[in-house]
Amino acid sequence: MVGRVIYLSRGESRFGPEWEGEAGLGEIWPLLALGRGGTPLTLHLGAEVYGRFSLGDAASAMISNDWHVNLVLTAEVNRWRLGLEGYHESSHLGDEYHDRFPGPRVNWSREIVGFWAQRNLGLVKMSLNASYAAIQALDLGPGAVALGLDYLGKPGSVIGGGNARAVLALHADAQEYTDWEVTLAGRAGIRFSDPTRRRGFALLLTFLDGMSPQRQFFLEKSRYYGLEVRFDL
Repeated sequence: MVGRVIYLSRGESRFGPEWEGEAGLGEIWPLLALGRGGTPLTLHLGAEVYGRFSLGDAASAMISNDWHVNLVLTAEVNRWRLGLEGYHESSHLGDEYHDRFPGPRVNWSREIVGFWAQRNLGLVKMSLNASYAAIQALDLGPGAVALGLDYLGKPGSVIGGGNARAVLALHADAQEYTDWEVTLAGRAGIRFSDPTRRRGFALLLTFLDGMSPQRQFFLEKSRYYGLEVRFDL
């Protein structure tokens, strides 16, 4: 679960530059262990939804909401964690936004297959991703690639000690339908966790510069920075 308060110096919606809020909820569940021994395989089900709201609008109008539902098959191979996934992606324009700014809604519905690979390099996790939209309502370039680097410090590596850890992350992605223009996103802050390190929350500074993550505005550019609160329950 995540909440963000962000300032858009380059706003993709017709509200333009303004303060906005974003709320997200997602989870992934292991369903079935398919392999044992040297190469364990696990099937997972995941789902997440994000909603964006205008904080400059008197009614805090919902601008859009984006949905993902996916099945992921993961494998541990040597020092790599590999994933093969298929997922549905859809986006919906907010009714309040549409009432304020009448116009066409984007029929964003895609069925995507993807492959990703992760590897820990000391305290840094590297992630590589490539995907292809096999079925889509719009006639757009289907390919996408991404690279992520996530640093998670040792427990007690920040003021306060205990299970508090420093967090630093940088993510870059590019979509074929934007002529492979790169979008950069990052965050930095502190994560607090329980003794098992599975549950916790994080306080983070966040930024994005590139193409809009709201698929209703998929060809618009966006730039924001702000504060993020993330809960791992």
